[in-house]
Amino acid sequence: GWKFFKPPNDPRTIDQKVDTTTSLSTIRPIITPDIDTTMDLSIIRPFMRPMEVCGRRAPIPHHMDVHIKRKYEECPLLEQPPGHTTLLLLEGVETFGRIGNNLIEFLHSLQFAKDHDAVVGVMMGSWPMHLITDMWLAVHDGDIAGWREFMEQAFCIRTFDSPEETEYYEKVIHMETRELFMYTQDGPLNQYVQFQGKIIRTLYRSYNNGIGLNMRKKPVNDMCSVLEAIFGNEQHSAVYSVVHSRSLEGEPGLKLMRRIAKNVGCDPVAALDMTPEYVKAILAPRGMLEHPILFITDHQRPEILERLLEDPEIGPNIRLIPEEASWVGGDITLAVMADVFIGNPASTFSGFIAKSR
Repeated sequence: GWKFFKPPNDPRTIDQKVDTTTSLSTIRPIITPDIDTTMDLSIIRPFMRPMEVCGRRAPIPHHMDVHIKRKYEECPLLEQPPGHTTLLLLEGVETFGRIGNNLIEFLHSLQFAKDHDAVVGVMMGSWPMHLITDMWLAVHDGDIAGWREFMEQAFCIRTFDSPEETEYYEKVIHMETRELFMYTQDGPLNQYVQFQGKIIRTLYRSYNNGIGLNMRKKPVNDMCSVLEAIFGNEQHSAVYSVVHSRSLEGEPGLKLMRRIAKNVGCDPVAALDMTPEYVKAILAPRGMLEHPILFITDHQRPEILERLLEDPEIGPNIRLIPEEASWVGGDITLAVMADVFIGNPASTFSGFIAKSR
């Protein structure tokens, strides 16, 4: 196989880690219907070992992971002649919002294509290529051809060098990234969770480890760098929580939270204010007040961190991410792999972390 294909890895998928001595069968299951729990594990391919990210085990039952991967690994539309195929074309570098939005936009593009019997086409050098290779799927040894082949098979997509290559397709759909961000599917929630989870695990099976280049031909960072900077050799077993404080530019954030609260019933201000009482109400029942609490913030409201540091129960355990180690991919991995994550439901950055968990 191609050098890029390293041992599979995958992020944590639940809110609280289960002790490593606990059987995976006791973990709260992901929403996954139609899973064959009697599956013969002897047919599992050798490379499909239990998933890990940064040495931390992903608490998804292995047979479930294998079943879902096999369910979606075939790409029948790629075998069709272009003249009988609809293409959803992702191109350009302009996007709607920041990285959290962009990640959702990429996931939604694949969902739209699945729901509408289309193939996602991605122009080389466009926004999805930059977004993905900054954190996952780095190019190794300059092998762009091998990288493209792997991308196309892993996500059932097509990559193009020029718009002229798309002229042979029966229909080419162009969608603004805002449209992709807003896309919702009408199918069963369980099927949506399965498919989206498969995409995210595909990314995390090849998270960047500091080796290789991104699409800008720049060296990639290590997705485990923040975990390593904070916990060193204990990163695989450290017990910790992450708090993500995102203020969302003041009044716009308040309006967005009020709308979300109306739809789903959450408190309209608690996740914005992140008071010590709110954080303790979540961590205390889970026995997490005695363990490190990592703080990620947009720095718009420094008083939030100040209050947490002043609290006698929370303050002693607050750990700040070293500035030299902090970067978006490392922060995401830190939060995805945490035993407990407290985020803001109005933040797409928090949303991607929660979706990954």
